[in-house]
Amino acid sequence: MSRTNTPSYKVTAVDLGTMRVDQANMLYEYNYGEKIDIHAFAAAIEGNGVKILVDTGVRDPEWVSEVMIPSWIDKEQELDYALGEIGWSPKDVDIVINTHLHHDHCANNVKFPNAEFVVSAIEWDYCQNPIFTQQVLYRNYWLTGELSPWRYRIVSDDYYEVLPGIRLIKTPGHTPGHVAVLINTDEGTVCATGDSANSLLNFSRGLAPAGHTSVPAALASLEKIRANTDRLLMSHDLNLQRWQSSGFPLVPEREQGVGPAVPAWPYPATE
Repeated sequence: MSRTNTPSYKVTAVDLGTMRVDQANMLYEYNYGEKIDIHAFAAAIEGNGVKILVDTGVRDPEWVSEVMIPSWIDKEQELDYALGEIGWSPKDVDIVINTHLHHDHCANNVKFPNAEFVVSAIEWDYCQNPIFTQQVLYRNYWLTGELSPWRYRIVSDDYYEVLPGIRLIKTPGHTPGHVAVLINTDEGTVCATGDSANSLLNFSRGLAPAGHTSVPAALASLEKIRANTDRLLMSHDLNLQRWQSSGFPLVPEREQGVGPAVPAWPYPATE
């Protein structure tokens, strides 16, 4: 699915924190009681003269541990160290794309002094008044310190081209304004999914990610991703390796007779 006349980028998984959750908190109604350690992976995109980071990870694991779930950051997950392993520093980043504004995807935004930030208009509006079950996940990190709304490019269009070879697609379900990022690479199109997918089981078994605002929308977003990408870089994929930059998993086929019925994509907007 790589486009030959479009710039090609290198994508690297950067690990920016750990959280311990019940697996059913990641895969809807799956494997209750099984505790897993999930990482907050960002996608570092380099090529065509730019450096782009998709999501910015955990910043305050003590707060996360106090109000939600156990969380920690080891030395290799510290922002400067993790980026330094790929030859970057925060000041080098030109653009930060937030798939959504939950704490583990935007907490380090303030640490990128020269970046422009990109977020969807629906997410920008939703985070001001999220549903009760998601209120704890929003901590206003996107406007911390020196950040102001004027640093943000607020995007309304679907299939929005950030730069040639990098597009945002709307993938609601986890939040109403969630987006995923399609990146043209030498191995085909890689999708940085954010929380629209956490596991290959989302695709193979038709399982919605948990912690959602809409199961039908989440399932439809999985099918939209399937139709538009070759490979997956999922923020909380248990098999993803630190600084992995190739061989991201292919989108698996749907197993026959497994999981709930998947609604047709595109999924209609809520009236």
